[in-house]
Amino acid sequence: MAMGAFLDSFPPALFIGVHVVFLLVGVWAAKKARDYKLLYAPAFWLYVASQIVFLAFFLGGIFTLKMSVLLEQTLVFIMVLWIMMKARPAS
Repeated sequence: MAMGAFLDSFPPALFIGVHVVFLLVGVWAAKKARDYKLLYAPAFWLYVASQIVFLAFFLGGIFTLKMSVLLEQTLVFIMVLWIMMKARPAS
């Protein structure tokens, strides 16, 4: 049995709910980063977009699970690079 196989026994609504929470936290973080005028604030919207990709999988079957994971990880990867390219040492 593959690690995590037990998750297949949970209803999709649970995963939808979790990704909605992740989405809301991402919106909150993006707005807070903007309010703090962080140089990399817009990068947080990539995280929000990654959660929309997962919701598209669960709600509409627009993407396969593997495609959703690939898109989500690509968006998070770009977000990390963006943040690190804009980050400045503390003074």
